[in-house]
Order: sequence, then C-alpha cells, then structure tokens
Amino acid sequence: MQLFILDYDPQRATGMLCDVHLRKMCLETAQILSGVLMIQKKSPVSGMPKPYNIRHPVIMAINNVWKINWVILYNHSLHDEYFRRFAKYHAYYKLAEIYRKLLFTPGIPDDWQKLTFFRDFKNVVITEPDTVKAYRTYYRHKKSVLKKWNYTNSLEPEWLTVF
Repeated sequence: MQLFILDYDPQRATGMLCDVHLRKMCLETAQILSGVLMIQKKSPVSGMPKPYNIRHPVIMAINNVWKINWVILYNHSLHDEYFRRFAKYHAYYKLAEIYRKLLFTPGIPDDWQKLTFFRDFKNVVITEPDTVKAYRTYYRHKKSVLKKWNYTNSLEPEWLTVF
C-alpha cells in the first residue's frame, strides 16, 4: 500500500502518475480511507473496499485532519484524472464523494508543504528529507523497473527524466 506524493498539491500529484499507478491508486486510496473510517469508528458504506490492514504504516500515518484532507483531495483528483485519461469512471468513483462527506474537514488551511507523510520505499533507501523530492526519486526508480510505463492523453512529468 502506498501514496505517491509527487507534489504537495494533491491535484498536481495525481496528474504525474503513470497509467498503471493511476488505476492502482484509485483502489489503494479507497482502502486507505476505509481504514481511516474504521480507526475513527465510523460506519462503512456499502461498496467500500475493506482496508488491507488498518495497522498498515500508511494508514497509521494519516493521523490528523490535514493529512486526511490531503488524501481526500488526492482521491478525488485520482478519479478526475482517471476520467480525463480514459473517458470512463473507475469502479470507486462514487465513493470519492462519500469519503469526502464522511472525513473531510472544511476550513483547514491547505499549507501542504508543512505536511510529512510516511515514506515507505520498499527496500529502496532514500535519505532526502523533503517528502516530494524523496517520492520523486523513488518514482524514478519505479520507472526503471516497471515494464508498462504509459501516460495516456498526458505527458510524462519533466522531473521524471531529469536527474
């Protein structure tokens, strides 16, 4: 389970995902938000995926309203980007608004650069202290090992090829 924090702005971050990760993140973000609902002891809604593991470090790191709001906006943006690229809705599209209604806290300033997230780079050591720079470094690594790396109706981000 992973969040790819490729930009502090959740909308820009989703536009930087390759097609494989865009599809995958629609499911994983729904699982993460389902885990947050369970931790907050809120009732799940029919059709929500079960969280992979509510004690997963990524879910446990979503531990304040700023982080929850970021993930909610990221989830919404994932579905917008999915529709923009593929001209169809992802199976969890309708859940994005339900998660927003159940978890989003309005009125919180969106000073995302102050946020720090759990950084799990799966056996890749990245010591960069800046969250976005660290995730971009990891994403470059992912590109080198992932066989299908496409950006349907979109351009690969410039930083992905610049070292």
